[in-house]
Amino acid sequence: MTEKERIRTYISGLDDKMSGGIPQGHVVLLSGNPGTYKSSLSYSILYNNAIENGIKGLYISFQQSRESLIDQFRSMNMDPEDVKEKITIVDVSYLRETLDPDPDDWIEMFKRYVENIRATTDYELLVLDSLTTLEMISKVEDRRETLFHIFEWLRNFPGLTSFLLTERARTKESLREEEFLADGTIILSKERLDKVETRRYLAVDKMRSTAHETSYFTLLFDEDHFQVTRVLSD
Repeated sequence: MTEKERIRTYISGLDDKMSGGIPQGHVVLLSGNPGTYKSSLSYSILYNNAIENGIKGLYISFQQSRESLIDQFRSMNMDPEDVKEKITIVDVSYLRETLDPDPDDWIEMFKRYVENIRATTDYELLVLDSLTTLEMISKVEDRRETLFHIFEWLRNFPGLTSFLLTERARTKESLREEEFLADGTIILSKERLDKVETRRYLAVDKMRSTAHETSYFTLLFDEDHFQVTRVLSD
């Protein structure tokens, strides 16, 4: 069995702790509560791979508007204008507001977007922001079966590495279907230390075909890039 190509996260200090990056073709959950950098961190992976390797990416948002996302990324010195030929940002939230009536099956609409855009751009990285919202607006009768088909459908795209954002951090008491189905799970969390400081953390909880550390690391953002360090003691 040949070693898979790896997609670097370009999070300083992280790739060397998981054998150089994420195996190409993986479906990875980026899981965390609001305010843990899920959107920004996932976009930074697309942005840096576009800048450094010319890899094309697709960012699909079911939550924030395209304008809001662009402002957010630009404020973190990751201007979408710099990579407009490589990264496509699709604002499905706009369709949610304008379509009357809503489509019967948002999951099928999501699939059509992914298929149609890949036919013309041949992107290699995909971000879904977020799986939680897609589920909420879709008529899902059998969650386990629906998620199984979404994950397998994504894996069937040759060379596509996917990042699915979820609005829920994993706890020992409650494992969800997507955590078993995913090839990898990266958990983001935060802790308010006092009235002015919030500390954020990252852990690679699971990454198939990869030797990796499972410890929590402190997640930092400095000017234009993310980095992880050993958890800082108070």
